[in-house]
Amino acid sequence: MKIQHVIGIDGYTLLIYRSLDQLYRFSIIDFSGIAFNFDSIFLTAEEANVKGRAAVEIACEFDSNLQ
Repeated sequence: MKIQHVIGIDGYTLLIYRSLDQLYRFSIIDFSGIAFNFDSIFLTAEEANVKGRAAVEIACEFDSNLQ
């Protein structure tokens, strides 16, 4: 695995990485340090970045509705 991007967004960390199969994936680490992995695979880091940012946006909305 090779990390391509580490992006901080509203207390979350978005990691974009390339796995051994040369496909891209993303994971999110929340503000308490819990990692969330997703099963989606992408041909480019840019695609993974777009979908990862969308997942972070959904998580932020969910957290704001809990408060």
